[in-house]
Order: sequence, then structure tokens, then C-alpha cells
Amino acid sequence: MSQATSRNRMRDFLPAQWGDLEGVVEQFLGPGGFRGVQAYYVPASVWEDSDSYHVELDVPGVGREQVELTFEKGILVVTTERSAPEEPRQGLVDERRYGKVTRTVSMPESIDPESISAQLSDGVLHVIVAKKPEAQPKRIEV
Repeated sequence: MSQATSRNRMRDFLPAQWGDLEGVVEQFLGPGGFRGVQAYYVPASVWEDSDSYHVELDVPGVGREQVELTFEKGILVVTTERSAPEEPRQGLVDERRYGKVTRTVSMPESIDPESISAQLSDGVLHVIVAKKPEAQPKRIEV
């Protein structure tokens, strides 16, 4: 019985050198596609306390003018955009992401849409949505 040679088929799809990867990407995305705007994920936390719901998003490098906050039909929509650097860069590693990101949060009917407020501080966007007074816990004196 002859011994079969094992071959890594993945090598057929990868360029010989990682430096050639940009050429492969440009074949599919066009010139500059490798360095262009790339989507990214914005981590979020959502919680409630006795009188409000809170939504926090990590958005480093995003200014107030790059945040859009809307509420319609029970859905809170937060859209942020981090712009890519204007000048071309010849870097070795670039793990930062740029572009527009939209996160949506379904809100319960017990909220007061008129109460929605937001603060942007130190790269964290904090949205506060108050509960309607009738939805807040009531303490009953005995």
C-alpha cells in the first residue's frame, strides 16, 4: 500500500507571503479596499434600575456630532460613526476600525419617550430612558 502525501489545501488559497494579501483583497474590493473604512462592533450594556433603563456603548474616538439617537415604535436606535484618518498610513498593524455602526434596543411600553437623554463622556455614550411613573415601583407605608 502506498503512503499518501498529506497536503495543506489552505495554502492554495493564501498568498505565498502575507505582503501579497493586499493584492488578493484588491482583486475583490478594488484599489484601497484593504485600507478602506471597515465596520466594527460597539460593545453595549443595557440595564434597569427602579426608575430608568440605561444603555451604555463604548465609542472611543466618536464626538457628539457623530452620534445619532432616535426612538420610534418602541425601538431606540443609536448610530455612531468613527472617521478613518484622512492621511494615508504605511503601518505594520492596524486593528482600529472605522465607519458607521448602528445598535438597536427594543424598549418596553412602560418607558416615557419624552424622558430620553444622553451623555457622551470619556468615550462612553450613556442613554437614560425613564419609566413612566405608573410603571415605577411604589412603596406602600404600613
